[in-house]
Parts: sequence; structure tokens; C-alpha cells
Amino acid sequence: MPKSTAKSTAEVLDRLARTERLANLGWAEWDLTTDTVHWSDHLFEIYERDRAAGPATLAQAREYVVPEDLGRVDKAAQALIDDARPIDVTFRITVPSGVRHIRAIFEAERGRDGRARLVYGIIQDVSVFEAAERDRARLADIEAESAELQASLQTEHRVVAALQQVILPVPAGVVRRPGLRAAVRYQPAEEVARVGGDWFDLVHLAGDRTLLAVGDVAGHGMPAAATMARLRHALPALAVTTDDPAQLLGHLNQMVCDDPSGPTATVAVARFEPETSSVTWAQAGHPPPVLLTSAGAAPLDRPEGMLLGGQRGSAYETAETRLAPGDTMLIYTDGLIERRTFDSDWLGPVLRAVDGAAGLPLHALLARLQPASPDDDTCVLALRAVVDG
Repeated sequence: MPKSTAKSTAEVLDRLARTERLANLGWAEWDLTTDTVHWSDHLFEIYERDRAAGPATLAQAREYVVPEDLGRVDKAAQALIDDARPIDVTFRITVPSGVRHIRAIFEAERGRDGRARLVYGIIQDVSVFEAAERDRARLADIEAESAELQASLQTEHRVVAALQQVILPVPAGVVRRPGLRAAVRYQPAEEVARVGGDWFDLVHLAGDRTLLAVGDVAGHGMPAAATMARLRHALPALAVTTDDPAQLLGHLNQMVCDDPSGPTATVAVARFEPETSSVTWAQAGHPPPVLLTSAGAAPLDRPEGMLLGGQRGSAYETAETRLAPGDTMLIYTDGLIERRTFDSDWLGPVLRAVDGAAGLPLHALLARLQPASPDDDTCVLALRAVVDG
């Protein structure tokens, strides 16, 4: 053979070998009349078969097939050999390193009897493509589950929001009580799944006095909303037996401690006396109220009081704050503040927001207060002493 011809043949074979490696495929040929088999080099790598053992016969090749796929492979082989029809079939084989996904594309040459005498074609390892398809399927499943979860959260959000509207109607304007004006701003969390348990209440007491409360149940969703409803409905019922804020917190604490689900909550309860324009208040792990006067804004010192559900039999103390006409007390939940620990500047943004705003109408004053985080509900109750004329 001329050197140039030998060189060109070697180049062609080298290109074919590179093509097989890049496409991860090999070719095979079975001569059914002489029972001889030919495999390309890369097919041995796909099947992880020792070259010394030679290429696999059709019967030996069948032994590689995963049992669950044998029916499909046998049917395709019958169509190829008996009817000489071309086939394109994907199946799995077991090799020393594990399971591989194989695509086989074969044709046949007929003998005089109409049956195949020679079958030949390519076998490609498509495991990478099958893995990618499985990943796409898993991704589709995850997306479907995510959509279902989002729909479920949307439904829960609507249910809880509706429940809050029923049990926590926010007054549209200023509430007028003897010697007192009050306004509320309630802002729910932006996230669908984070509807919380913030609440407030204003209860009419004998002698034209007013009981005010702001609370925050730990957690979000239906459990928090349910506990919030229980606390808010319990407060006016308990106020029939006592109007002392410390005693009311003691009763609420007992109720929360008796709940087997183990919720906790913070609450501030205040009683306004129109004759003296004074506020007697107590708190259970709640942020201290802010007193806004013409001289500025400052937090009030908190009397002792552990959060509700923290310890059975907890004792609560009261404090008294006298309001001059025009003074405003702000009672709020911790969604208004950046941090839940009451350190040196935890209330700085709130104090700066209301500084110099003592003369503003209550709703304008509340509009200055923005939640520290969109992930939490915020409730702010403003009560202002007035001289009724």
C-alpha cells in the first residue's frame, strides 16, 4: 500500500475514533450467517468489557440488559432479526461501574429467506442526557410543589387575613372617649406566609374609663392568629372581674400557660382615668411605650413583667403616667423597631420619627411610623389626652 494511502487511512480512523469519544458511541456488526461479531474500540469502553474477551455475541449482549428492560429489547431484536426492520431503542445496561442508559440504532440486510443475515448500527451511551432529563423532571416536580405550596400559603393568608378582619376591625378614624382620643395603625407583613398575631383592643369601663391593650403573639399563620383571637376576646371578659392591668396580665398568662400548643405573647395593658388624665399600665415582655410631649419623645420605664406563657404564676407590676392635655402615649408591637433587645439605640428611629410632631393629628403622627421590617406585622396605638369642651 502506498505510504500516502496508508497515511490517509490512519487519519480517517483517527477521526472516527475521536468522533466516537466525543459522541460517546461505538459501532457494532453481527454476521448471523457466520456468527462473527465486530465492535469498535469505544464500544468496549461503553460496556466496560475486556478486549481480550472479544466483542459480545447477541446472547452475551442481552445479558448486560437490566431485567426490567428485557421485554422492550427482545421485542426490538425480534423486529430487527425476523423482519429486518430498523430499530431505535433506549434501554439500560449493567456494567462494573453501575447502570448506563443506552440508545441502539440498528439496520439489517436480508438473506434470501427474508430474515436478517447481517445487523449493524451504533450504540450510544446517553446516560448524561437521561440524567439531565431526570433533573428537568425533578425541577418540574419541584416547581409544581412550589406552586402548590404558594397556592396553599395564599389560601392560608386569605383565611387568616379574613379572620383578622373579623376579630380585629381597625377603626377608620379617631376613637373618641371622655378625656381621650385614640387611633390605631395596623400594617400586616408583606410576605404571604408571615401573617402574624399582632392585636389591640379598646374596652369601655365603668366611670367613663377606658382599657387599652396592644399584644403580639409569637409566630405567624393560623396558630398565631388563633391565639391572638383568644387573648383579644378574653380581655373584655376578664375586665368584668377586674380592671387592674397587672391582674389582667396574670389571668392572660394563666390562660396562655394552659394552652397545650405552648404559645408565648407580649402584651401591654393600660387603663385611662379621664378625671385625672392618668394612665395606669402594665406589661408582659412588651416594648416600653413612648411618651410624646411638647418637649420631645422618650420611652417610659417598664414595670416588671415576664412575657405571657413564659412561666406559670408570674407576677406583674403597674406604673402610672399622667398626661397633660395634648400629650400622646404610643403603645406598639416590636415590628416597629429594628431589634427585639432594648439596648441603647433600639428606639432611636421611632423617637426621631415623632420628634417635633406632638401637635400633629393622630393619624398624621402614626403615618410617620414605618415598620422596621416587612417580614413582621406592626400595630401602633396612639392615645392622646384632651380637654373635652
